[in-house]
Amino acid sequence: MQKPCRTKTGIHIIPFLNLFLKSMDLAEYRRINTIIERDSADATYKYALLRGVIEICQQSSHLREDDGDTVWFPLGLLVEKWLLYYYPIFAAARFIPQKNGETPDQDAGKVVSFRKHFMPIIVYYKERGGMSVFYNDYIRSSIPAEIQPAFISLVKEIRKTITQMPMNHLGYSQSKRPYSVFDYTRPLPRLPNDSPVDRPYLIEHAGRFSLSRDLCTIFEYFGSFISGEECLLKKWAAFTAAADKTRTVTEECMLSLLTAMPTTERAVADARSIYRSVFEEEGSLTCVWSGKAISSPDAMHIDHVLPFSVWKNNDLWNLLPTLASVNAKKRDRIPDRSRLESRRECIIEYWDLLHDRSPHQFEKEISVSLLGPYASWTDWQDQAFERMMHKCAYLIDIRGYEAWYKTRAC
Repeated sequence: MQKPCRTKTGIHIIPFLNLFLKSMDLAEYRRINTIIERDSADATYKYALLRGVIEICQQSSHLREDDGDTVWFPLGLLVEKWLLYYYPIFAAARFIPQKNGETPDQDAGKVVSFRKHFMPIIVYYKERGGMSVFYNDYIRSSIPAEIQPAFISLVKEIRKTITQMPMNHLGYSQSKRPYSVFDYTRPLPRLPNDSPVDRPYLIEHAGRFSLSRDLCTIFEYFGSFISGEECLLKKWAAFTAAADKTRTVTEECMLSLLTAMPTTERAVADARSIYRSVFEEEGSLTCVWSGKAISSPDAMHIDHVLPFSVWKNNDLWNLLPTLASVNAKKRDRIPDRSRLESRRECIIEYWDLLHDRSPHQFEKEISVSLLGPYASWTDWQDQAFERMMHKCAYLIDIRGYEAWYKTRAC
């Protein structure tokens, strides 16, 4: 008999999984498992594609478009994922192959097509702070003009690789037809050369990709099990270790690179600076969760409404002032609906303040993370708040993270 296991919320997960899986067609679930286990891989593209789609299904539901049994997302989201996945690998001190037979000589033999396009970016940022500075420049539309052409070329090459390689071949061993799991809009739209390349640019201009509604649901519910270190990431690391003919790249080394994230302390510093300016003007702030006065900047903590350890988001709308004692109690728990609704007015007041003080940055970030690029700005506060509550409910109800209830005293 299969022994039920318990999540950190105390839910018996096996009965829940069985009940859920019985309620839907299992064909997609079986197929994706078969593809992961049996589809041959000549490069790491398959793992990067699946990992990226899983994260997008879980994090970007506000950018999802439903068309019958098909779900569409911006293809630019996948390009961004690949930028983050491959940067630390290509920037490593030693050469780490990502394709069978790949060597440091990129002018001969088998190559990862976009590696040579990545190198000018990596070289440029090597003495300027590396991946974290690059990422901050990217999300703030401040990639320097001197490196912008190289960055556009990189984006184009990554998009080309995604659509022509893993999307084309994934699942072919099972269906004997191309694009049987994921597909994309044809022809791909032209990427303009006269605009800064950032998140809104990629969402608007890079086209769309599709997958079945059932597969999207599986990724939403169980993607963390599929993409975790025991499956996709471990297979990616094992592939790389096997492809490295020098036998100097270990699976442990690759897992550390595959889980590397850019640091974005600058974003938190920006939020802190805005709140400090309010202290100078008004003398105090209100704790977003308790409603109590924050008497000084030294007593203020910056809280991530959606914890950074869970959502990896440092947007201004997600950074709100709180008392240190309250922040210590919240920790990495997710505010439930009742707590959010009880603090709705205060949260929106802080959003309005942030919008007034840094309108361009705030609008760009909240459009990408909560609203979508075509949202109406006449009632953006209500739309954003509902989307934030939806994401919190998803993390609590589907992903199993611990809820922070209103009934618990601050």
